[in-house]
Amino acid sequence: MSIAARSLFWVVSFGTLGYGLFTFVKPDDELLQKIDNSSKHTDSRKAAKDTISVLKAAINQESDIKRLSRRDAQRLEKLQKAHKAREEVEATSETEDYFSGAFKIRSENVEQLLTQVPSLEMDILAQHFDIVKREINELQKFVVTSSFFLKEFNMRKYLGIVQNLQTKCYELEDTFVPRKKFGFTRKKLPKSHSQKQHSIDESDSSGKIDSNKWDEKLFGFDSKEDKVLSLENVDLFQRDVALRNLKNCTVSLKGVMGTLHITNLDNCIVLSGPVTSSVFVEKCTNCKIVTACQQLRMHSSLKCDIYLHVTSKGIVEDCLDIRTAPYNLTYDDLDKHFNMSMLDRNSNNWDCLDDFNWLAPDIPSPNWSILDVSQRVTNWDEWWSKTPL
Repeated sequence: MSIAARSLFWVVSFGTLGYGLFTFVKPDDELLQKIDNSSKHTDSRKAAKDTISVLKAAINQESDIKRLSRRDAQRLEKLQKAHKAREEVEATSETEDYFSGAFKIRSENVEQLLTQVPSLEMDILAQHFDIVKREINELQKFVVTSSFFLKEFNMRKYLGIVQNLQTKCYELEDTFVPRKKFGFTRKKLPKSHSQKQHSIDESDSSGKIDSNKWDEKLFGFDSKEDKVLSLENVDLFQRDVALRNLKNCTVSLKGVMGTLHITNLDNCIVLSGPVTSSVFVEKCTNCKIVTACQQLRMHSSLKCDIYLHVTSKGIVEDCLDIRTAPYNLTYDDLDKHFNMSMLDRNSNNWDCLDDFNWLAPDIPSPNWSILDVSQRVTNWDEWWSKTPL
């Protein structure tokens, strides 16, 4: 028998025997499990297992490193932010310290100027008060322009000090520089409005400079007719604004002014934001004026409606048919402008005017009255862009 045939015989024989044993004799499962478990601990499997463990450890280590790096980066970012915030706080503190010192010096200078008033000669008092008012306006500008770093509480405190200085200035001025035309030297017979106007015109032409004449130092509008005129806060802020010789015009002033002079207007509408000190109205006829201020002085005017917010008593003289109503203007930034002006919105004497031509304390003046609600303009929005009818 050849070798190939012999090999085939043995393979078939052992294969048949093995199949028979496997078929008729069931293997023990626990024995097979033990054999399998023992096979797992061969050297090759141990080596493979160790390799996998090392790789897993390496991966975990790399993950830990990344996590630690990320945590360090976050910690560093927090430290940088904290350092920057501390620097900003220190810078703001230093700036506020500088501002506080500078404000104290300026306010004390104004106080000193005010204490000099009683000892000054009458002929230089007017010029002295002009200097004081200019210093107060500059002090107020100093506060407002520093609002970007001042806390709101501190800003209100400083503006309150400025307002107190303004009030003291005007009280001293009223005491030591009384207006001559407000006085009464002797009792005179009443004049008609035309006679009063003629007398005033003669006085203006023969005396001092005509109040209607435009001065190059003034800022505002002069000698316009049938126009819509407007100025914004960027141009108006704390300036002395003058409106003169206007006819059939609408003037919108959306901003904070130092003073407002309105002279010789005929059939005009004036829509004004807050004025930190005084509004002067003179020789106006058939006008509607909407304004907010600390003081109102109105002279030689006829048939005017004043929509008013005034924190002290307004004064009228040589006026006829003046009607008042509460201030009701609205526009963007009005609240902000009121805060900047430091006018008290809770104090409004719009319905309480003093008439220097009416001496009877127990009888209301016939020269001014409260405008009936049914006749008031309740919304000025349409008037920003058109002239009076």
